[in-house]
Amino acid sequence: MLAWIGDHYISLAEILLCLGKSLADLQWYVKITEIAPEPGAEQLEALSPTTALSIFELLHLVTPGIQIIDGEITATDESGKQQLLLRAVDSSSWDVETDLEQIVLTLEDSYPELTHIE
Repeated sequence: MLAWIGDHYISLAEILLCLGKSLADLQWYVKITEIAPEPGAEQLEALSPTTALSIFELLHLVTPGIQIIDGEITATDESGKQQLLLRAVDSSSWDVETDLEQIVLTLEDSYPELTHIE
């Protein structure tokens, strides 16, 4: 999915809010390779990839102005199984990997320009 629509950057915060409560029970892990220098970016960048966050803790860190250039955000269920992977690619796109149909449908409804890659 494109990270930019015209001059609007689709932030991680926007994606998470779009997906809503279907993500509330998941544990989140953040691995940032590169992030644009914005207020608050250093907190996100300093996170250990092994630090588990709730969706609320993650949303607190990813204000709409935060632009992730390269990195991965992974969500796991209570058993540790990966449910969702969001990968920022060169600040130009978000790769989304999931087997959860509801997440795919929600993203398709919100971002009609979404492209499926098998």
